[in-house]
Amino acid sequence: MGRTVSPFWIDTDRARRTAAAWADRADAWFRTRFDLEGDVVQLQLSGGAATAAALHHLSAASTELWVGVSFVRLVADRSESSDRLIGADPATVFELWRRAGAGARSLLPPTGAVVDPSVTFSSRFGDIGQTYDAELRSPYSVSGSTPTERGRNVVLRALTDIDGEVQIGDDEFGLVRFTGGRYLVVLPGVTDLSGIDLGLNQRHRTVRDVDRYAYASSRSTSVDDNRYAAMVWDGLRAAGVPIGASLMLVGHSYGADTALDLAADPRFNGAAGFLVTHVVAAGYHSAPQLQHVDPRTEVLVLQNSRDAVVIAEAVGYGPVTASLDDARSALGHLRDLDPAGVVRDVGELASDAADAALAGAELVADRATMLGSVAVALVAGRPDRAVAAAVDAVALRPGVERVAERQVVDVFRGGFEGVGHAPANYSAHVAATGDPDVEAFFESVAAGGYAASGTAWAIDVSVPVDE
Repeated sequence: MGRTVSPFWIDTDRARRTAAAWADRADAWFRTRFDLEGDVVQLQLSGGAATAAALHHLSAASTELWVGVSFVRLVADRSESSDRLIGADPATVFELWRRAGAGARSLLPPTGAVVDPSVTFSSRFGDIGQTYDAELRSPYSVSGSTPTERGRNVVLRALTDIDGEVQIGDDEFGLVRFTGGRYLVVLPGVTDLSGIDLGLNQRHRTVRDVDRYAYASSRSTSVDDNRYAAMVWDGLRAAGVPIGASLMLVGHSYGADTALDLAADPRFNGAAGFLVTHVVAAGYHSAPQLQHVDPRTEVLVLQNSRDAVVIAEAVGYGPVTASLDDARSALGHLRDLDPAGVVRDVGELASDAADAALAGAELVADRATMLGSVAVALVAGRPDRAVAAAVDAVALRPGVERVAERQVVDVFRGGFEGVGHAPANYSAHVAATGDPDVEAFFESVAAGGYAASGTAWAIDVSVPVDE
């Protein structure tokens, strides 16, 4: 008998280029929807049915196109990695279509509509309820000519999603399923740091709240004291992430605290839970948590030496508190041109530094020298240099340290955006760093199966109204 030849054929390179163009278009539509809703609120327009319809159609079109993008990429990946021609296997095609995200809105086959017109989409400002609901977001496509660059780009994409407002809303966290069955969990920080709103926000009741949940968690290294971590755990279950799945966690600020709390909990990161293979913790005082993390987990801690939030978090953990008080006092005496006060406070700083060194706190080393630089700059009539030296007087000491076999702490001299705390400061460093230990971490990310095509979701973590 002659061999049956399947009619299926695909140019995978061209398919991926086409999918990339579709993704750009879908992203633009979703951004337009995001901006339109913002403009309606800012201009205090009533909106009405026409506006609601426009917002729905833009969201639906973006979602449908994102499903198409993910499907094409999954087909290309399967075609390159398998000898089986999927064109002869409709069940396989349907499964890939479902994995691309069609199942989120409809179980119709590829010939039908992906998005049910009755489906609603969350507001850009968040919403009450819908806890653990999942919505599609722009899929991942990781590029790079080397494993190091591909791993670096995974971290960069996650930090970019954290930094923006479009991919992950105030009452959401991110979840990415890669083609190899691994998952990336993207954990943004608090939503009300720049303007603390006591109690839960009544627009969306996000668990990412400073005074209600983040502060309590900062005093502990346990999931039991971190409601955000508990809701992420429940959100993964609700999203169908199977027990035993390999996870990479990327968090910033409260999200970094949450990532390490989860990685340090043997119920979550253990035989009965998930396998946390990698953690990136950016913009948080993570030292107290590291000793509790499973030694098999690869950890990269990123800290901008000028990040005021990290410095403030570190202050609460030891004798550095006295140092910061004395540093503040010395700067006040400098401002008031009180040399005797400066000398007295510099002496206190020396004592504080000795105490902190015994406690393992690097935060206050060389404060006296730094404050001397402030004084010299002021005398020389260079207030710009005085400000820079004053910042350094309370900054972390830059450097990369491998604190354990699989734990790297990278303290870098970054930018001042958002008092040094903005994710953009961290993205810029990740893009530029050439440190061998940090690049080894990026390479391990690629080796772990995370540098692949992935379907991205936003999972709602609004605290239920009855709590």
